[in-house]
Amino acid sequence: MATPATHESQMLDGIATVLAKLRRNAGSAADLAALRSLLFADPAAGIAAIRTFLASHEDAAINQASTVGAGGILTGAPTLRLFLLDILGQLARLTRSGDAATISRQILANKDSPDEWALALRNVAWGEPDSRPFLAEKMREMLSYEPWRATPTAGLLQAFDVAVYSGDPGFVTTFAELAQGGEAAMQRAAIVALDRLAETSTLAVMNYLNAHPNEIASLPLVRADYFAKANLSNPEQRAAVEHYLSRGDVTEAEKTKFLHALPIPGTFVSDSLLSTSVKPDDGSARYAGIAAATTAWLQTNRFPSLRDHILWLMQRVALVE
Repeated sequence: MATPATHESQMLDGIATVLAKLRRNAGSAADLAALRSLLFADPAAGIAAIRTFLASHEDAAINQASTVGAGGILTGAPTLRLFLLDILGQLARLTRSGDAATISRQILANKDSPDEWALALRNVAWGEPDSRPFLAEKMREMLSYEPWRATPTAGLLQAFDVAVYSGDPGFVTTFAELAQGGEAAMQRAAIVALDRLAETSTLAVMNYLNAHPNEIASLPLVRADYFAKANLSNPEQRAAVEHYLSRGDVTEAEKTKFLHALPIPGTFVSDSLLSTSVKPDDGSARYAGIAAATTAWLQTNRFPSLRDHILWLMQRVALVE
Protein backbone atom coordinates (compact mmCIF):
# COMPACT_ATOMS: atom_id res chain seq x y z
CA MET A 1 0.00 0.00 0.00
CA ALA A 2 1.33 3.40 -0.96
CA THR A 3 2.20 5.70 1.94
CA PRO A 4 1.47 9.46 2.05
CA ALA A 5 5.16 10.05 1.39
CA THR A 6 4.97 7.83 -1.67
CA HIS A 7 1.94 9.74 -2.93
CA GLU A 8 3.74 13.03 -2.43
CA SER A 9 6.76 11.71 -4.32
CA GLN A 10 4.54 10.56 -7.18
CA MET A 11 2.90 13.95 -7.33
CA LEU A 12 6.24 15.76 -7.34
CA ASP A 13 7.29 13.50 -10.22
CA GLY A 14 4.07 14.42 -12.01
CA ILE A 15 4.73 18.12 -11.52
CA ALA A 16 8.33 17.70 -12.70
CA THR A 17 7.17 15.89 -15.83
CA VAL A 18 4.71 18.65 -16.74
CA LEU A 19 7.32 21.31 -15.96
CA ALA A 20 9.78 19.66 -18.35
CA LYS A 21 7.17 19.36 -21.09
CA LEU A 22 6.15 23.00 -20.76
CA ARG A 23 9.75 24.12 -20.98
CA ARG A 24 10.05 22.17 -24.25
CA ASN A 25 6.79 23.76 -25.47
CA ALA A 26 5.36 20.24 -25.52
CA GLY A 27 2.88 20.52 -22.65
CA SER A 28 -0.81 20.13 -23.39
CA ALA A 29 -4.17 20.76 -21.78
CA ALA A 30 -4.43 17.01 -21.29
CA ASP A 31 -1.18 17.03 -19.29
CA LEU A 32 -2.52 19.74 -17.00
CA ALA A 33 -5.83 17.93 -16.57
CA ALA A 34 -4.02 14.73 -15.66
CA LEU A 35 -1.85 16.57 -13.14
CA ARG A 36 -4.92 18.17 -11.60
CA SER A 37 -6.55 14.76 -11.21
CA LEU A 38 -3.39 13.34 -9.66
CA LEU A 39 -3.20 16.13 -7.07
CA PHE A 40 -6.86 15.83 -6.15
CA ALA A 41 -6.56 12.05 -5.72
CA ASP A 42 -4.90 12.59 -2.33
CA PRO A 43 -5.45 16.21 -1.21
CA ALA A 44 -3.05 16.06 1.74
CA ALA A 45 -0.23 14.71 -0.41
CA GLY A 46 -1.18 17.16 -3.16
CA ILE A 47 -0.85 20.08 -0.77
CA ALA A 48 2.56 18.85 0.40
CA ALA A 49 3.81 18.37 -3.17
CA ILE A 50 2.65 21.82 -4.26
CA ARG A 51 4.25 23.42 -1.20
CA THR A 52 7.56 21.76 -2.08
CA PHE A 53 7.35 22.86 -5.70
CA LEU A 54 6.43 26.46 -4.89
CA ALA A 55 9.36 26.67 -2.48
CA SER A 56 11.69 25.73 -5.34
CA HIS A 57 10.67 28.86 -7.32
CA GLU A 58 10.76 26.80 -10.53
CA ASP A 59 8.25 27.80 -13.18
CA ALA A 60 7.26 27.47 -16.82
CA ALA A 61 4.88 29.31 -19.10
CA ILE A 62 1.52 27.85 -20.07
CA ASN A 63 -0.10 29.02 -23.28
CA GLN A 64 -3.24 30.21 -21.51
CA ALA A 65 -4.72 33.54 -20.53
CA SER A 66 -5.53 34.06 -16.86
CA THR A 67 -9.30 33.71 -16.56
CA VAL A 68 -11.61 33.27 -13.58
CA GLY A 69 -14.54 30.88 -13.64
CA ALA A 70 -17.34 29.97 -11.26
CA GLY A 71 -16.46 30.08 -7.59
CA GLY A 72 -13.29 32.07 -8.14
CA ILE A 73 -11.43 29.08 -9.63
CA LEU A 74 -9.11 29.73 -12.54
CA THR A 75 -10.16 28.32 -15.90
CA GLY A 76 -6.87 29.42 -17.43
CA ALA A 77 -3.42 30.04 -15.96
CA PRO A 78 -0.40 31.56 -17.76
CA THR A 79 2.22 29.79 -15.62
CA LEU A 80 2.63 26.48 -13.83
CA ARG A 81 3.08 28.23 -10.48
CA LEU A 82 -0.27 29.97 -10.90
CA PHE A 83 -1.90 26.73 -11.98
CA LEU A 84 -0.63 25.02 -8.83
CA LEU A 85 -1.31 27.96 -6.52
CA ASP A 86 -4.92 27.87 -7.71
CA ILE A 87 -5.15 24.14 -7.00
CA LEU A 88 -3.48 24.62 -3.62
CA GLY A 89 -6.24 27.00 -2.60
CA GLN A 90 -8.89 24.52 -3.69
CA LEU A 91 -7.26 21.58 -1.89
CA ALA A 92 -6.79 23.56 1.31
CA ARG A 93 -10.39 24.68 1.20
CA LEU A 94 -11.53 21.10 0.63
CA THR A 95 -9.53 19.78 3.58
CA ARG A 96 -9.89 22.88 5.78
CA SER A 97 -6.12 23.18 5.85
CA GLY A 98 -4.32 26.42 6.63
CA ASP A 99 -1.45 25.61 4.27
CA ALA A 100 -2.66 27.73 1.35
CA ALA A 101 -3.18 30.79 3.54
CA THR A 102 0.25 30.34 5.14
CA ILE A 103 2.05 30.08 1.81
CA SER A 104 -0.02 32.92 0.37
CA ARG A 105 0.98 35.25 3.18
CA GLN A 106 4.60 34.46 2.34
CA ILE A 107 3.95 35.37 -1.30
CA LEU A 108 2.32 38.62 -0.18
CA ALA A 109 5.50 39.59 1.68
CA ASN A 110 7.27 40.29 -1.64
CA LYS A 111 6.09 41.97 -4.85
CA ASP A 112 7.23 39.33 -7.31
CA SER A 113 4.05 38.84 -9.33
CA PRO A 114 0.67 40.63 -9.31
CA ASP A 115 -0.99 37.49 -10.66
CA GLU A 116 0.35 35.44 -7.76
CA TRP A 117 -0.77 38.17 -5.38
CA ALA A 118 -4.31 37.92 -6.73
CA LEU A 119 -4.50 34.18 -6.04
CA ALA A 120 -2.69 34.56 -2.73
CA LEU A 121 -5.29 37.10 -1.59
CA ARG A 122 -8.06 34.74 -2.63
CA ASN A 123 -6.44 31.85 -0.79
CA VAL A 124 -6.09 33.90 2.40
CA ALA A 125 -9.76 34.87 2.16
CA TRP A 126 -10.75 31.24 1.72
CA GLY A 127 -8.62 30.05 4.62
CA GLU A 128 -9.10 32.90 7.07
CA PRO A 129 -12.70 34.16 7.38
CA ASP A 130 -11.62 37.09 9.59
CA SER A 131 -8.96 38.35 7.18
CA ARG A 132 -10.92 41.18 5.52
CA PRO A 133 -8.94 44.03 7.17
CA PHE A 134 -5.68 42.36 6.13
CA LEU A 135 -6.96 41.89 2.58
CA ALA A 136 -8.01 45.53 2.37
CA GLU A 137 -4.55 46.61 3.55
CA LYS A 138 -2.77 44.42 0.99
CA MET A 139 -5.09 45.60 -1.79
CA ARG A 140 -4.21 49.21 -1.07
CA GLU A 141 -0.56 48.23 -1.19
CA MET A 142 -1.11 46.40 -4.46
CA LEU A 143 -3.03 49.22 -6.12
CA SER A 144 -0.46 51.83 -5.07
CA TYR A 145 2.53 49.92 -6.49
CA GLU A 146 3.38 51.92 -9.58
CA PRO A 147 5.27 49.25 -11.58
CA TRP A 148 2.17 47.04 -11.48
CA ARG A 149 -0.22 49.91 -12.16
CA ALA A 150 1.78 51.00 -15.19
CA THR A 151 1.38 47.65 -16.94
CA PRO A 152 -1.65 45.94 -15.37
CA THR A 153 -1.84 42.18 -15.77
CA ALA A 154 -4.99 40.07 -15.79
CA GLY A 155 -4.25 39.08 -12.20
CA LEU A 156 -4.04 42.68 -11.03
CA LEU A 157 -7.39 43.45 -12.65
CA GLN A 158 -8.96 40.32 -11.14
CA ALA A 159 -7.67 41.34 -7.72
CA PHE A 160 -9.94 44.39 -7.70
CA ASP A 161 -12.63 41.97 -6.56
CA VAL A 162 -10.71 41.37 -3.34
CA ALA A 163 -11.43 44.98 -2.39
CA VAL A 164 -15.10 44.33 -3.13
CA TYR A 165 -15.00 41.28 -0.89
CA SER A 166 -13.36 43.29 1.90
CA GLY A 167 -16.47 45.46 2.10
CA ASP A 168 -14.33 48.50 2.90
CA PRO A 169 -16.19 51.61 1.64
CA GLY A 170 -12.92 53.55 1.64
CA PHE A 171 -12.20 51.93 -1.71
CA VAL A 172 -14.84 54.22 -3.20
CA THR A 173 -12.19 56.93 -3.31
CA THR A 174 -9.55 54.67 -4.84
CA PHE A 175 -11.87 53.22 -7.47
CA ALA A 176 -13.35 56.60 -8.37
CA GLU A 177 -9.88 57.99 -9.03
CA LEU A 178 -8.88 55.01 -11.16
CA ALA A 179 -12.18 55.07 -13.05
CA GLN A 180 -11.62 58.63 -14.21
CA GLY A 181 -8.07 58.45 -15.44
CA GLY A 182 -5.22 56.21 -16.45
CA GLU A 183 -4.98 52.97 -18.36
CA ALA A 184 -8.22 51.79 -20.00
CA ALA A 185 -8.25 48.30 -18.48
CA MET A 186 -7.71 49.76 -15.01
CA GLN A 187 -10.56 52.19 -15.59
CA ARG A 188 -12.98 49.43 -16.51
CA ALA A 189 -11.89 47.23 -13.61
CA ALA A 190 -12.40 50.13 -11.23
CA ILE A 191 -15.86 50.91 -12.64
CA VAL A 192 -16.99 47.30 -12.24
CA ALA A 193 -15.47 46.99 -8.76
CA LEU A 194 -17.06 50.23 -7.57
CA ASP A 195 -20.47 49.09 -8.78
CA ARG A 196 -20.08 45.68 -7.14
CA LEU A 197 -18.89 47.26 -3.89
CA ALA A 198 -22.03 49.41 -3.86
CA GLU A 199 -24.06 46.28 -4.54
CA THR A 200 -22.53 43.99 -1.93
CA SER A 201 -21.92 46.59 0.82
CA THR A 202 -24.79 48.93 0.05
CA LEU A 203 -25.33 50.50 3.46
CA ALA A 204 -21.62 51.04 4.08
CA VAL A 205 -21.17 52.71 0.68
CA MET A 206 -24.25 54.92 1.06
CA ASN A 207 -23.14 56.06 4.51
CA TYR A 208 -19.66 56.74 3.18
CA LEU A 209 -20.99 58.81 0.28
CA ASN A 210 -23.30 60.75 2.57
CA ALA A 211 -20.42 61.46 4.95
CA HIS A 212 -18.10 62.44 2.07
CA PRO A 213 -20.29 64.57 -0.22
CA ASN A 214 -17.46 65.39 -2.60
CA GLU A 215 -16.84 61.74 -3.46
CA ILE A 216 -17.82 61.02 -7.10
CA ALA A 217 -19.69 64.33 -7.13
CA SER A 218 -18.40 64.76 -10.66
CA LEU A 219 -20.34 61.61 -11.62
CA PRO A 220 -23.76 62.40 -10.16
CA LEU A 221 -25.79 59.98 -12.27
CA VAL A 222 -23.39 57.17 -11.43
CA ARG A 223 -23.74 58.02 -7.74
CA ALA A 224 -27.51 57.82 -8.17
CA ASP A 225 -27.12 54.27 -9.45
CA TYR A 226 -25.20 53.28 -6.33
CA PHE A 227 -27.93 54.60 -4.04
CA ALA A 228 -30.52 52.85 -6.23
CA LYS A 229 -29.13 49.51 -5.02
CA ALA A 230 -30.73 50.22 -1.63
CA ASN A 231 -33.42 47.98 -0.18
CA LEU A 232 -35.92 50.33 1.42
CA SER A 233 -37.43 47.51 3.47
CA ASN A 234 -34.23 47.77 5.53
CA PRO A 235 -34.68 50.68 8.00
CA GLU A 236 -31.00 51.65 7.99
CA GLN A 237 -30.80 51.67 4.21
CA ARG A 238 -34.03 53.66 3.96
CA ALA A 239 -32.64 56.22 6.41
CA ALA A 240 -29.47 56.56 4.31
CA VAL A 241 -31.57 57.10 1.17
CA GLU A 242 -33.75 59.70 2.88
CA HIS A 243 -30.62 61.55 3.99
CA TYR A 244 -29.36 61.45 0.41
CA LEU A 245 -32.66 62.82 -0.95
CA SER A 246 -32.53 65.61 1.64
CA ARG A 247 -29.05 66.77 0.66
CA GLY A 248 -28.90 70.22 -0.86
CA ASP A 249 -25.75 69.44 -2.83
CA VAL A 250 -27.48 66.64 -4.76
CA THR A 251 -29.25 67.97 -7.85
CA GLU A 252 -32.85 67.26 -8.76
CA ALA A 253 -31.62 65.49 -11.88
CA GLU A 254 -29.54 63.10 -9.80
CA LYS A 255 -32.39 62.43 -7.37
CA THR A 256 -34.73 61.80 -10.30
CA LYS A 257 -32.27 59.32 -11.78
CA PHE A 258 -32.14 57.54 -8.43
CA LEU A 259 -35.93 57.21 -8.21
CA HIS A 260 -36.22 55.86 -11.74
CA ALA A 261 -33.39 53.34 -11.22
CA LEU A 262 -34.64 52.10 -7.85
CA PRO A 263 -37.15 49.43 -9.02
CA ILE A 264 -34.57 47.46 -11.02
CA PRO A 265 -31.00 48.60 -10.28
CA GLY A 266 -28.32 47.74 -12.81
CA THR A 267 -25.61 45.21 -12.09
CA PHE A 268 -22.44 43.72 -13.59
CA VAL A 269 -22.74 39.95 -13.81
CA SER A 270 -19.47 38.05 -14.08
CA ASP A 271 -17.37 35.41 -12.36
CA SER A 272 -15.05 36.91 -9.77
CA LEU A 273 -12.32 35.77 -7.41
CA LEU A 274 -14.38 36.17 -4.24
CA SER A 275 -17.55 38.24 -4.48
CA THR A 276 -20.79 37.00 -5.96
CA SER A 277 -23.29 39.00 -7.96
CA VAL A 278 -26.23 40.13 -5.88
CA LYS A 279 -29.58 39.94 -7.57
CA PRO A 280 -32.05 42.71 -6.80
CA ASP A 281 -33.62 41.63 -3.50
CA ASP A 282 -36.33 39.02 -3.54
CA GLY A 283 -38.97 40.99 -5.42
CA SER A 284 -41.73 41.08 -2.85
CA ALA A 285 -39.61 42.47 -0.01
CA ARG A 286 -37.92 45.02 -2.25
CA TYR A 287 -41.13 46.30 -3.79
CA ALA A 288 -42.93 46.33 -0.44
CA GLY A 289 -40.16 48.52 0.94
CA ILE A 290 -40.43 50.92 -1.98
CA ALA A 291 -44.24 51.04 -1.66
CA ALA A 292 -44.07 51.79 2.06
CA ALA A 293 -41.45 54.50 1.62
CA THR A 294 -43.13 56.24 -1.31
CA THR A 295 -46.49 56.19 0.49
CA ALA A 296 -44.95 57.82 3.55
CA TRP A 297 -43.10 60.41 1.48
CA LEU A 298 -46.26 61.43 -0.35
CA GLN A 299 -48.41 61.51 2.77
CA THR A 300 -45.96 63.75 4.60
CA ASN A 301 -44.99 65.72 1.50
CA ARG A 302 -41.42 65.06 2.50
CA PHE A 303 -39.77 65.71 -0.86
CA PRO A 304 -42.19 68.10 -2.61
CA SER A 305 -39.97 68.86 -5.60
CA LEU A 306 -39.81 65.14 -6.36
CA ARG A 307 -43.53 64.46 -5.88
CA ASP A 308 -44.29 63.59 -9.51
CA HIS A 309 -41.37 61.18 -9.70
CA ILE A 310 -42.25 59.58 -6.36
CA LEU A 311 -45.80 59.09 -7.60
CA TRP A 312 -44.42 57.50 -10.78
CA LEU A 313 -42.28 55.18 -8.64
CA MET A 314 -45.25 54.18 -6.51
CA GLN A 315 -47.29 53.35 -9.60
CA ARG A 316 -44.38 51.52 -11.21
CA VAL A 317 -43.99 49.27 -8.18
CA ALA A 318 -47.75 48.67 -7.94
CA LEU A 319 -47.68 47.21 -11.47
CA VAL A 320 -45.15 44.54 -10.57
CA GLU A 321 -46.15 43.63 -7.00
